[in-house]
Amino acid sequence: MPIVEVKGVSKIYHQGKIIFKALDNVSLSIGTGEFTALAGPSGSGKTTLLNLIGGLDLPDSGRVILDGHDYRKMSDGKRADLRLESIGFVFQSYNLIPVLTAAENVEFILRLQKVSKPERLERVRTILDEVGLQGRHNSRPDELSGGQQQRVAVARAIVSNPSVVLADEPTANLDSKTGEKLLDLMKKMNEERQVTFIFATHDRMVMDFAERIISLHDGKVADDRQKR
Repeated sequence: MPIVEVKGVSKIYHQGKIIFKALDNVSLSIGTGEFTALAGPSGSGKTTLLNLIGGLDLPDSGRVILDGHDYRKMSDGKRADLRLESIGFVFQSYNLIPVLTAAENVEFILRLQKVSKPERLERVRTILDEVGLQGRHNSRPDELSGGQQQRVAVARAIVSNPSVVLADEPTANLDSKTGEKLLDLMKKMNEERQVTFIFATHDRMVMDFAERIISLHDGKVADDRQKR
């Protein structure tokens, strides 16, 4: 069974009298352990699709199914629980809590999951070391570089052992060398942990790393190719 199924999904936004069809009857499936890029220019629908896969929004028509769970058949609370247990998010703007240290930012998701303190501390220490932040556990976001902040965001996304990590333009604010190191890190985690990664991106470097590229144009799937 695919980890993600999108079936005939459409999404329309209203801006005053203007109607914008962000997605138009999109269907696709993504298997467990894939490293997939949703590619396309600004306005192609890739971020909208990523948000629907993450259950942050619902389609106007069609169905989105994550790990066998149909979002349409779930309450808001149940969708929130599924996000907490099964999905990790990595955002372009990092979305770290400024007053918390790197360790506390990563630990936050485990607190929500009510993981015991000894296990929380051990998992946070291990994942921060794994992403190359030894010695920076107690640094706040404003004391870290952009690349280090994004590594904290990746650690936060992975620490809860999710089935899927959704990354929206994760390299957009990074220089090419830092972005490449981050992608190497995520690919390693994908291979070692069999976590499914889905990127929304227009960055050629992300597409080069991806094993599958689903190209969107004007809200429709224009191309879907497996590279290897």
